[in-house]
Amino acid sequence: RETYFRAHPNLRGKVVIHHAVEQRVLKKYPGLVSKEEMHSLENLRGIRKEDNPKLHLSDIRKEWNQFYRSHPRPKRKDLLAKATEIDAKYGHLFVPPVE
Repeated sequence: RETYFRAHPNLRGKVVIHHAVEQRVLKKYPGLVSKEEMHSLENLRGIRKEDNPKLHLSDIRKEWNQFYRSHPRPKRKDLLAKATEIDAKYGHLFVPPVE
């Protein structure tokens, strides 16, 4: 979170931090993504607090749950492709937007 807020200090208290490749991947698929990559600015997205319940905790959650069901043994490229797909679908709602 601090990495994101160092880059976007004006958003502190206004957004919830979302990981494009979500943190669950570190335990679910050890070794595919490093902790450094997981918490890098490139992997962090801001979601407005008021959008968090639906966007982050529902819509994006469903996307990842479906991915896990359909990819029991994903490769790194599969994780990155899913994160890119989610960015393409919802990136305009992130703060700042991801296009």
